[in-house]
Amino acid sequence: MVSGQPNELISRDAERFGSFAAAGGWTFGLLVARSVTKDDPAGAVAEGKVSAKAFAEHAGCAVGRVDRHWKAWQAAAADGLVPDAATLAPGAEVDLPEADVWPGYYAAPGSSGDKGQRVVAEAEAIGASHKKALEITGHRPAMRAAILGDRLTAEAAREALLSRPEERDATLARVLADPDARRAAKAGQRRADHLEYVSRVLDEGTAKTPGGQVVSLALSPAELSDERLARVRSDEPDEPGGDAVEDAYEFVRELVDRAVRSDPDAFVREQRAKFTRTLTATSRNILAIDPDDLVAVADETLLERLVELQARVNDLAATLRAVGV
Repeated sequence: MVSGQPNELISRDAERFGSFAAAGGWTFGLLVARSVTKDDPAGAVAEGKVSAKAFAEHAGCAVGRVDRHWKAWQAAAADGLVPDAATLAPGAEVDLPEADVWPGYYAAPGSSGDKGQRVVAEAEAIGASHKKALEITGHRPAMRAAILGDRLTAEAAREALLSRPEERDATLARVLADPDARRAAKAGQRRADHLEYVSRVLDEGTAKTPGGQVVSLALSPAELSDERLARVRSDEPDEPGGDAVEDAYEFVRELVDRAVRSDPDAFVREQRAKFTRTLTATSRNILAIDPDDLVAVADETLLERLVELQARVNDLAATLRAVGV
């Protein structure tokens, strides 16, 4: 039967629940502090206190857990927040500090060593739960599964690794030594560059052409609502293996090409920049050839290629002269 008035047992449980909600770990700390002695277990039995080991056996938990609560209590006592455990008799009741103060004194499992202290310090620095952080260090297979199964978790792990100089150097060394990793790194950088390009177009309404011109893109409502752009505006534009970024990039490039072709002057400048870029690269490559090195290895095929190239250059130059350039 459901009633608005709880019976005595429920009232007692509710009161205990409320006291724990208000005091948190201090409730357990008090139970240990008033029941356990660390100085003289044999003599303490007469006072009613027991050793941490005996208390743990009665509680059905590890003695380390009891020790951590006792040490937390004593650390708080040293700061004047609670009475020293030695002054408390079994069953004693004292006013307890606020629940959110307890984590600053309680050392979670694994936090007592140098590694644990570093984990706690890093967690506090970024405002994360040090308890969760320490828990993760004890479940590495689960952590690996989360990294492999979730892209955002993998990104967080990668960001953390690359923020450590020694890990960053080791990771870069592995990438440079692995052809597949190099290709993946290049693909990742290309994707990031393309995403930045598309995002800038959406934010600023302008785009840079391959020839270096900045053109205005007055995107229509239909273009803005295009699925290819909508997907990159989402929080997760690509699932693993997806190509949303590349689709959006190609779509924007089409819009840029259309804008350039619609402006005769801009189109001429773009074509001139394209030819200049090609001729500059070709010239640079030819000028880099050492005649002595060429003579040492030249054969009939190389000579034919040079003759063909020279003829093509002469034809292009003649064409420009014919039109009065």
